[in-house]
Amino acid sequence: MTLSWQSLCLTAFGIFSTARALELPEYAGLKTSLNNSILEVTLHNSKSLRNLWNQDTQDGLTDLVGRLQKDNETKVVIFKSDVPRFFMGHLDLTMPNLAELTPSFSMLIYNISTLPQITIGAVEGRARGAGNELLVSLDMRFATKNDTLFGQPEVGSGLIPGGGGAQFLPGLIGRGLAMEYILSSKDINAEEAEKIGWINKAFDSSAEMYKYIDGLTTRFALFPPGALVAGKASINRRTAPTLEDLKADVEAFTERLEDPVAQAVAAGGASGNETTAFELELNLGENILTLYQ
Repeated sequence: MTLSWQSLCLTAFGIFSTARALELPEYAGLKTSLNNSILEVTLHNSKSLRNLWNQDTQDGLTDLVGRLQKDNETKVVIFKSDVPRFFMGHLDLTMPNLAELTPSFSMLIYNISTLPQITIGAVEGRARGAGNELLVSLDMRFATKNDTLFGQPEVGSGLIPGGGGAQFLPGLIGRGLAMEYILSSKDINAEEAEKIGWINKAFDSSAEMYKYIDGLTTRFALFPPGALVAGKASINRRTAPTLEDLKADVEAFTERLEDPVAQAVAAGGASGNETTAFELELNLGENILTLYQ
C-alpha cells in the first residue's frame, strides 16, 4: 500500500506523539495563552505604568523559559504587552540587590535567545533598556508605527546595556548604527527601526500586524518541528552572541552601578512619582538630556 504525502506527514510530525501539552502556572508578572502549538506571553507589571522589568518579570520568565527548554510541542512563542504605551521598560532600578540580579538577567536573555521555539515580539508602545534587550534577543520583531519607540538609555544614565543590547544590536543594524544609538541613548521610531533592521516590519495598525504574524505562525505550525529547531540553531551559530559575551557586559554594568550619575538616576526612581516618571519616559530619548542641565 502506498501512503499519501499527507499520511506520511501526519505520522512523521507527531499525530501519534505521546508528548504532553505545556503546563504553565499563573505568573505575577506575565499572562500566558496556549493555542495548539502557539504560546502568547503578555508582559504585565501591574505595579508600573511603564511596565518596568521587576522581580516578578524576572521570576516569571525564568520559570517559563525553563519549561519551554524541555517542551517539544510548542513551536512559536509570541511576546506582547497589555500595558498602554509600553511594551516593556527598563530594569526597575529600585529593586534591592540589583547587582546580584543582573547575572541571572543576562543568563535569562541568553536562554531566551537559544530556545528551540521560534520567538516573536509584537510591539505596541515603548521598548527600552531591558525591554529592548528582550526584544532583540528574539528571532523576529514586528511593531505598529503609531506611538512606538525603541532605545537603550543606559549610557545616558551612567550605565551600559547589561543584558545583551550591545551584543545583539550590532548584528541587526551594524556596528556604526549600534554605536550611534547606544552611545547617544536616543530613541528610534518603528518606521526608522524597520529601515535599518532593528525590527522586521512596521505596520499601520495592530490588526495588520497580528494578521501578518498569524500568517507566519500558520506556516510554522505546518512544518516539521525538527527542521524548525535545526534551522534556528544554524542561524544562531552565525549570528548570536555567546554566553561569555553577555557575562562580560554584566560585569561592566555592575561596575557602572557605582557611578554618581547611575546612583542619582536610581535615587530619583526610588523617590519619584510613577505618573511623573511615566510622562518623562514617554520621550526618554529626549528627556534624558535633562540629567545634564
